[in-house]
Amino acid sequence: MHEDIISIQQGKLIHIHQVNRHVYHLRIQSDDFKQLEYIPGFTMDIFLGDPNTQPNIDDRKYTIWNYEPIHQIIDVAICTFSNGKGANWVRTLEKGDTVYFKPPRGKLLLDDSADYYLMIGDITSLSHLYEINRNLPLNKKVFSFIYTYNQRDIFPDIDDSFPLDYYVINPLDPETIKNKIVSLLPDFEGEGIAYLLGDPNTVITLQNYFKNERNWNPKNLKAKPFWKEAK
Repeated sequence: MHEDIISIQQGKLIHIHQVNRHVYHLRIQSDDFKQLEYIPGFTMDIFLGDPNTQPNIDDRKYTIWNYEPIHQIIDVAICTFSNGKGANWVRTLEKGDTVYFKPPRGKLLLDDSADYYLMIGDITSLSHLYEINRNLPLNKKVFSFIYTYNQRDIFPDIDDSFPLDYYVINPLDPETIKNKIVSLLPDFEGEGIAYLLGDPNTVITLQNYFKNERNWNPKNLKAKPFWKEAK
């Protein structure tokens, strides 16, 4: 049972659109967002049903792709690669549905203190990297590497732009991805922050590389797997 029942918030699904074969774009409007002190990189735990009537309902964590504070609207991109409960749930949604969630918060937040940034991830982490990248000061240098095994899985940012660099790699082998990144990395000056997101094995491989071979400070490695195969 969900212990902190008071923390349950709700909103109206005002838009749902299947962007491509694996990604759905949701727009959620909620008066609960009026109190939100938003930081780019926030996530929200969305319940896969109504927790008020189904106290044992599962929830899934999704990145906030964009927040529009004037009308209290949050955009979310939901990927269905895992074919798990969240993927099945999003396919049942319709415009006008009520969506239940916990108050947004997060750990992989925007940090604009570095001299340069590495944005590395797969399609499941793309909306998170888009949101961080879009909110960085314009004078920051960014190296981006979005890996996918199929060009069709790439989708644009919320403003229909493609600000990051994309690479089709098939099969998606962690060592192959790492070696390609190493061959492309520019020689930036100063201190960097790396967002290493997406496929679990690739995240671990890259985290070990930057920590052990490039001697990066672990606090500058914002690493997190974004999905796992459904069991």
